Order: sequence, then structure tokens, then C-alpha cells
Amino acid sequence: MKKTEILAPVGKVDMLYAGLAAGADSFYLALDDFGARAYAENFTLENIKETIDYIHLFGKRVFITMNTLIKDYEMPKALSYVEKLYAYGVDGLIIQDLGFFSLIKDKVPGMELHASTQMAVREYFGAKYLADLGFDRIVIARETPIEEIRKIASLPVETEVFVHGSLCVSFSGECLMSSYFGGRSANRGRCAGPCRQKYRLLYDGKVLGDDYYLNMKDLNTIDNLEELIDIGVDCLKIEGRMKTPEYVFAAVANYKSKIEENTYNKNQILDSSNRGYTKGFIFGQKRDYVTLKDDNKHRSVGKVFYKNGKKYFISNSDLYLGDNLEITTDKGKKLPFTTTRDYKVNEKIFLEKYPDAAIDSDVLIVNSNKVSEEKDMALKTYRNLPIKIDFKAYLGENPQITLTYKDASVTYTHAVTIEAAKNISLTAEDIRENLEKFNDEIFSPSAINIEIDEGIFLRKKDINECRRMGVALLEEKILKNYHRSEIKIDLPQIETDQNHKAERNVELLTNSISNELLSDFDNVYIRTFDEKYKGNNLYLNLDSHDEYEIDKLISYIKSNGIKGVILNNYRDLAFVEDFKNNDIKIRIGRYLNIFNSYTANFYKNFAENICVSSEADLDIINNISKNQAVEALVFSRIELMNMRHCPFSVIKKCGLSGCETCRFNKGILESHDGEKMQVIRYGDYSKIYPLKPSLFDSNKFSDRVSLLYSVMDDNDILNMNQAKIRDSYTKGVI
Repeated sequence: MKKTEILAPVGKVDMLYAGLAAGADSFYLALDDFGARAYAENFTLENIKETIDYIHLFGKRVFITMNTLIKDYEMPKALSYVEKLYAYGVDGLIIQDLGFFSLIKDKVPGMELHASTQMAVREYFGAKYLADLGFDRIVIARETPIEEIRKIASLPVETEVFVHGSLCVSFSGECLMSSYFGGRSANRGRCAGPCRQKYRLLYDGKVLGDDYYLNMKDLNTIDNLEELIDIGVDCLKIEGRMKTPEYVFAAVANYKSKIEENTYNKNQILDSSNRGYTKGFIFGQKRDYVTLKDDNKHRSVGKVFYKNGKKYFISNSDLYLGDNLEITTDKGKKLPFTTTRDYKVNEKIFLEKYPDAAIDSDVLIVNSNKVSEEKDMALKTYRNLPIKIDFKAYLGENPQITLTYKDASVTYTHAVTIEAAKNISLTAEDIRENLEKFNDEIFSPSAINIEIDEGIFLRKKDINECRRMGVALLEEKILKNYHRSEIKIDLPQIETDQNHKAERNVELLTNSISNELLSDFDNVYIRTFDEKYKGNNLYLNLDSHDEYEIDKLISYIKSNGIKGVILNNYRDLAFVEDFKNNDIKIRIGRYLNIFNSYTANFYKNFAENICVSSEADLDIINNISKNQAVEALVFSRIELMNMRHCPFSVIKKCGLSGCETCRFNKGILESHDGEKMQVIRYGDYSKIYPLKPSLFDSNKFSDRVSLLYSVMDDNDILNMNQAKIRDSYTKGVI
């Protein structure tokens, strides 16, 4: 049976050591650029080779995240990184940009290409399309239910599933709130974390609540691993490049223990998160998956009692010297309490210094020192890779050492000539003592065989030099299996096409818009067909979350006289030939995140028009328009978030049921900065829109760029020119 891979995060080198000590099978890390965690410590091109080599010496795999959207001017730098990483022997790249993928796919033999979770692949046909395209592994979106993961896992492509760590409330890769309000793009690795902020819920002008309604708990699937493994998931991924070495150690060690021994330390897992845990949408959790302000964010180790004039608590688990606890006072104040010794379960712990501790309140453990101790102990032994040493020292000859690790064997002959001893001769035990001195090396001798003549003299420094040079040769031989010849990846010249005509198109978010207001637009994009719109050039917008059967969809399109479709999901791309064979025109929607000319050129082969990403800047848009027909939003209520979650379900406690008839399926979410957003529930997912539409200065676009107006009602069309002007296209996002 194939071993299931545990993939550990590395944001800095101490996390790597912790992951190795815990037994991780592989690691993912990033350079300073192009990784989706720009605020992690990360690595430079200068120091990453050493790190890659270090991982490979342990026989582990290493993947580099280059999964941000890439601008045209950044592409040469990104390709130069790939050239270096390929030569360094990186096992794979994690990417989301199809333009980037298309440039390197055939240039990196032996290096895997993984489809990032930010591509939001959450169903069978999307995964199949990317597999057929040439991806070696699909990192499945974190919102994907187990039933769909089962289907994806049946494909002839590796599958990777996030099993532990922080969660975005928005569908993977489909959050624009950070860039919209703060100019920092999650798709560029610089998310400002708006989901972790406090919001008010409003309905009919009344405040229904004020809390962290978008703040997802951390994912924890350790009790359900067997099901993921049984359906054939290849890799279990732990999130956390911005967390601590202790977190990495605890997560990896316990998931490994669960897989291999069907047991784990529950308390360690509980203590490594400050947001609580959820099984997420993988296993259908529909309640209690967000962390609110009054939720206990840490594990309770007991409740405060009062008896005989003293306050105390009885520990419900072992506690250790240096554990950080939290005591709540009568007035609700949180006070720190650090243990001064070890305590056994059920031991009474007095609170002499906390006379105002609230009776019956939970004593919470904020940080367990035990994880740090276990990590430190493991760090002392993880580098002991067993090697066999054979050492020969004969009079008049050069000393010779042979080191053997698994199938790799090297021999080093020192230049010094062995002489006869004048006073004290060298013994085998003297040599053994020096050969055992492995300090910074990752090896430890499992067997030492020594052959020497009697009465010889050899300096200790020469014995040590034999050991050091032997180790260096052994490492070189091991790494030779990973290093590759250098390659050169050239940027192709994109054929210029200026024959395309700029259009003025309108996207209907609802069917409440009057048909007579649509006469000034070349094409009308609809979510569902309405008879009143017949006679317009209609394009059906295949929402990224709507499910369909291709035969029924084509029948629906043809019977209603719809001219074409707008694709917004990698699933949609799987049916391109079906659309073409039925003379259905194809356009690319903005959710496929076109950010550079090379991605646009990829779609040009089958699409008549391409909408650029809502986060693209003017230079990107105008540059792409030189080569193909492109479209840009000029008036819109941009979808800030797409999510399974409904904020109103937190106060309604409905378990995401009854949405069709719920009076809150169109509610208001308000930030503490006063930004009001509309939350609309569509079936089993929600979208968040700005309450007021935005207008962009169309005069700044090239005259080759088609303009797209996204409207929710008649007033949007009637009041377009009075909308608030935003300068996002001018400055772009970082």
C-alpha cells in the first residue's frame, strides 16, 4: 500500500528542523517573491539551495510555492527563479497562474507542477481538466466535501488535501475584500485578513449583532484521516508557514502518530490553536465553525472552586513546569498564571495570588511547555542518520575511510603518509574515539570497522579530516541524484492582434433589470434566462459555484437562443470542445484571474473575449489588449467574497438550512470603519458585495479594451455616472 505523504509548512528554517524532527515526509516553502505568504520569513535565492540540499539529505521532498498571480514585467524574474530551482533539484512547484504554467510545462522534465489551492479546484471535472493539461498534482480547495474528493482521487493524478491549520472563510482564491479596501491582494500573497475583523450584522436598519462573523476556526481532521486515506488521497497538507516551530512539530508528530499507530495526543493538538477547531466543509460541518469574541479559544484545564477560604482548581490533565495558563477574575479580566512545577491529572492547584478569580470560571491553557520540551528532545536525535564506517591505516600508506549510507558509498584517501610511532603508538580505540565525533553533521555511526598496523603514528587532526572529507563526499554523492543540469526558459513573443473590436457589455446580477435599459450595450451577460431579454446578444455567465450537467446546459443554451457562455471555473474549461461543437461562443470571466499577457494568450486559442482580473492595473489591461480582445470592469459591485458560510447563520443557528425562504438571505454586513456590504445567499453559498457600486475612469483604458458594467437593478444603470470613483485600476494592488 502506498504511503500517505505528510506535507509540512516551512516559513523559516527553525520550522524545517521541527518538521524533520517530527517525521514529515515533505516540505513546502517559498522565496521572497511569488509565494502566497509574503509576510512569512521565507527564503532568498541565495540561501534556498542550502535548504533544499539539507532536506534532500534526509531523503525528503521539497516543493516551492510560486502560487501568486504574476504580472508581465515580473515574468522574466519568475522564470529565472524556475531555472535556478530546477538546477537545485526542487521536487516540484506549486502554482496557480496558467500563463506561468504554460511557459514552463515542457521545460522542466522531472520537476512536478502542482495546481495550487488558490485555483479553487473543488470538483471532478476541474481536476480532470488540469490533470489533462499536465499538472502532476491537484491541491484540492479546502471547501470541497469528502464525496467530491473521493471522485477527484479516482483520477490518474496525485491529490493533496489540507487537513490542518488556518482557514479562509472565502472560497480558495476568491476573496477580493483585502485588495478592495486595502490595496493588498490575497492572490498576491499579501492578504490583510479582513475575515479576522469584527463586523456588525444589520437587517431593516437594526443591528442584530457585533462579532467576528467571518473568523473561521482552524481546520482539524485528525479524527477523520482514515477516510481520506481510504479514498486514495496522496498527500495530507498542514497549513502554517506563519506559525511556530512548536506548532509544526505538534501537528506533524500527531498526524504521523495517528496514521501509523492510530493514536495521538489530543491535548497537544488542542493547545496548538488559538481559534478552536472545525472539521470544516470537508466533512459537512454546518454549525460552530467560526470563533466569536466570547468563545473559549483555549483548552480548559479545570474550573475555579472555593472551599475553606481558598480558591483552587483541579487539573483535568497533566501540566508541566512553565505552562502558561489564564485566570479570569470576577470583573472579567484575564490574568496570566505560569506553573512553577509539574502537576499530575486530578491534582489540586491553589490560586493564592488570585483572590479575585471568578468561581466556576474555566482555567485555560494558553501555551504548553511540554511541546517545546518534546521538540527540543527530538531535535537532538533527528540528525542521526545511520552510516557504516570502515577505516584503514597501514604503515607507509595513506589512511583511508569509507562511509556507507543506504546504497551510497564513498571512499576518501588522505594525503598524509602513516609513520611508525616513536613513543606512544595509536590504538584502534583512539581512532574510534575521533571517528565518533559527529557534531554538526547529520550522520551518526551505526558500525565502525577499524583495520590498522601496530605501532603506527597518526595525528588526531588527520583522523578528523578523514571523517570530515568522507562526510562531504557522501553528501555530494547523495545530492548528485537530485541536482540537475541548468536550463534556459525564454519568453515567447506573443503575436499581436489589433483586429478585435472594443465592446460595451453589461452583466446582470439579477433579472430585475428592465430590458429597455439594455439597448446601449453590445452584449448582455445573464445568470439565468428570462424571456424578456430575448433579442439581445445573450451570454450565459457560468457562475463559479453553480453545478450543471453539460448536456442539459447545452440544451438550455440552444433552446433559449443564448449566443455564448462565460467560463469562470476550471470545471467549465473541461467542456470547451462541447461548446465549440455546438457553435456556442466562449468568453473567459474574471474569476479565472487573468493577470498577464501569457495567461490571456493561453485562452485566446478558444475564447473570443477575455475579462481580466478585477485586481489588474491599467498597465496590465492595456498591455494585454495589444494582443487579444480583453474586457475590464468599469462599473460594478465587485464580489468581495464567495463562501459557503452565511454570517447570519451564526445568530440564527440554522445550520445553513432553509436559505431559500430565510428573510436574512439579503442582509447587511458593516465593518467598524463604516463600510457597508450586502450579503446575498445563492443556494448553498453566499456572496458579499459593496453596498454601493464603483465607477472606474474608462478614459484611462486603451480604446481596444471592452468595457463591462455589472448591475444589480435599474438604479445601477440610471445612476452610473453618479457612482463613487475608485482608483484601483490606476494604482493596482500589491
